[in-house]
Order: sequence, then structure tokens, then C-alpha cells
Amino acid sequence: MKKVLLVVSKCLLGFTLISGSWSGTTWAESAEINEESPKPVQLELPNNVSKLEFPEGSFSTKGFARGKKIEVDRPEISILSNFNVTGDRISFSDSLTAADPADFWFFSVPTDRTILTQLRSANANYRVDLYSIDWHTGTATPTPFWGKAGEIRFATDLAAGDWGLRVTSTGSVGDSYSIHANMANPSVVPDPSNPANTAKLTSYSENLISAVMEYPNGDITVNGEKIGNTSALSNINAHLTWAREYTFTSGGAHSSINHDIDDVRIKSVTIPLKYTSQYAQSDNAVFITLDKGTLFTSFRSNFVSGVPTSSWSTFEDVQGRTTPRRLDEIDMLGDPDLLVYDLDKKKVIDFASSLNYWYAKGIEAFPSVVYYR
Repeated sequence: MKKVLLVVSKCLLGFTLISGSWSGTTWAESAEINEESPKPVQLELPNNVSKLEFPEGSFSTKGFARGKKIEVDRPEISILSNFNVTGDRISFSDSLTAADPADFWFFSVPTDRTILTQLRSANANYRVDLYSIDWHTGTATPTPFWGKAGEIRFATDLAAGDWGLRVTSTGSVGDSYSIHANMANPSVVPDPSNPANTAKLTSYSENLISAVMEYPNGDITVNGEKIGNTSALSNINAHLTWAREYTFTSGGAHSSINHDIDDVRIKSVTIPLKYTSQYAQSDNAVFITLDKGTLFTSFRSNFVSGVPTSSWSTFEDVQGRTTPRRLDEIDMLGDPDLLVYDLDKKKVIDFASSLNYWYAKGIEAFPSVVYYR
């Protein structure tokens, strides 16, 4: 590691990490730490996107559908086969019986949305159909959006209004089922002349309570909340900057470690998670996987007065590469570099990466993560 070394000090001053701060008179980097290889920061991503079961293309909630209109009454409370759902996500269990062979799950969306659904049951005869509900006339009109048990269905053109998911069987009944649906992300009307000009489902939780979408303009959302933009435009994600600065001064000694992440380029975003580290905590966060082009700066310095006086400073990161620099192909080959974005605070709270000096050198323990499945 290169250093600007003015006077070599014979005195080596150590540090002890206590609750996120260092105690002692000052901090100086020892020769042993200099030669030590950075420790990989290995964090489990929620799922391998290549292994997720994605719907084969986008379906539609509009157009001709077989089936008849059904008379419905708005239930004041959820009873028997009619259930009112509050909000734009569904994850419930029930069963079909001879006395109760069909269930309606009613919901409303105030704006145009996407819809992601899955019906799960050991009974292959079970199916789910989407109906448009008109409470003024008391009718439910079938749409072409439907799926068999186990199938994931997705559409980007769910209009604002009242809807119902109806669970029935084409054969036997008597088995339980669970129904899952996510209608939290904004809609994009499909363009038949340009199939690529539509929203893409990039990730989702096992129970569909969380869904991550990427839009034609590069915007990426989690359950309707915009996280950032995947376009490679300068400062398009200005709200995602992160900096951590440590400075310790005691008498004539001064030490500092500074990290900065700027001009963020996004590769992907995860489903929500609980994040715990010695430096930051959040019960509602997502990981932002950084892409090539993101600007990273690392600066460390140390000064000790006295006889002899010594000081050094370096812009090299833990890999020995000079910063400020853009993340490149070499960075992409290793473990992902992750920003931790707090959905409630709407800001980045940590940098979970092998480039983070505190984690790479083992000064602070690796973060722990629990995904909301």
C-alpha cells in the first residue's frame, strides 16, 4: 500500500472498537494490517433471479373473456365466501367445500397498477379468475386474466377501480388453498408495436407481498415506491449518495477514515429486508446492487505530533487501487457491492461491501440480514 510518509514513527498506537467508536489515544495502521488481505463481505441475496419462476410474458386484464357476469353484493364484513381485502396486497388461506365451492376476494386500487398473482393448492383443479366489480349494478364481469393452481400470472394494465379474485374448481373440492397477489406497483399500458416498452418484473418475495419492477424509462420500484433509476446518466440517483467519516483527535494525534459513494449506477434492487450492523440498523430496507460506473472514494490519514513527528495519508482502497475511481469489471467479478437503503427514512444508511474498510479489515462484524419472504 502506498503512503505519503513524512517521518517514520517508532511508536505504534493501537485501537479498540467499542459500540461503533474507537477508544485509545489515536489510531495508526500497523504493518500486519497493511499486508492482510481484505475480508470478503458475503451477504445472501434473497433469491437467484435466474431461478425465479417468472410468467411467460405479460397477460392482460382487458378484452374478451369467457364466462358470465355474476351478481354480487358488497359485503359489509368478510364472511363465508366473500372477503373484503384492505390494501393492495393479498396473502390468505382458505378452502373450498361442497357447501362453499367458490370464494371471492374483493379489493380496490385508487390508481392504475400492475397485478401479480398466484394460487397455491395441492388440488390441480383449482383456478383463480379476475373479475371487474361494479358495485352500483351489483355485477362482476370476468376478464381474460386467470391462472391454474401453481401458475404465476402478471399484467401491467390493471385499471383503477374495484376488482375481485374468484377461486373455484373445475373438478373436486375439499382441499385448502392460499391466494397471493400484489397490486402495489404502477401500471404501464403495453405497446403492441414495441413489446420492450413495458414494465419488467425483476424480483418478488415468496408470498408476493413484495414485488420489484423496472420500467421503460429505467425507474425501479419496490411495492410502488421509487428507489432509483437504472439509466447510466450522471447524477440521476443524486438521492442515493452515501458517506461515512471517522475522525479521532487526542492531544497532538489525529486520525481519519472517509468513504464516499456518488453518482450511483444501479444494477438491481432486492425485496425488503431487516438489516443489522454495528453502524446502522433498519427494519425496512432494501439492498441496491451497484453497477459499473458508480464513483467510490476512500481516504485515510494519520498524524502524530511529538519527537519524531509522523504522518501519512492515502487515497488507496483496501484493494490497493487509487480512488476516486469508478467501479469496473474487476469489481463486478467479486461479491456484489451493496448500498443499504432505508425505505422509511428514504436514504442510504450503509455500504455493505468488501470495499468498506470497516468490514473488510474486520474492525466491525459483518452485517446480518433477514428477508421478508
